[in-house]
Amino acid sequence: MAEKKEELEPCIRCGNMPEKDDKYCIRCGAPLINRCTKKRSPLHKGCSKINRRDAAFCAACGSPTVFREAGLI
Repeated sequence: MAEKKEELEPCIRCGNMPEKDDKYCIRCGAPLINRCTKKRSPLHKGCSKINRRDAAFCAACGSPTVFREAGLI
């Protein structure tokens, strides 16, 4: 069985192609992973779901995503 290669996607802001372990774009500083922003609290365990690039809100809990808060979508 062949290994599934993780496909890198270009930066949503500037189109720069990131390296495998990059979390932020080295050209414009934009986040490269669209995670949920819901933080851990005494009443909630937090949510760190990785959402699609076009998601303004988390598919798991409805909180804003990193891309929305950064003004990227």
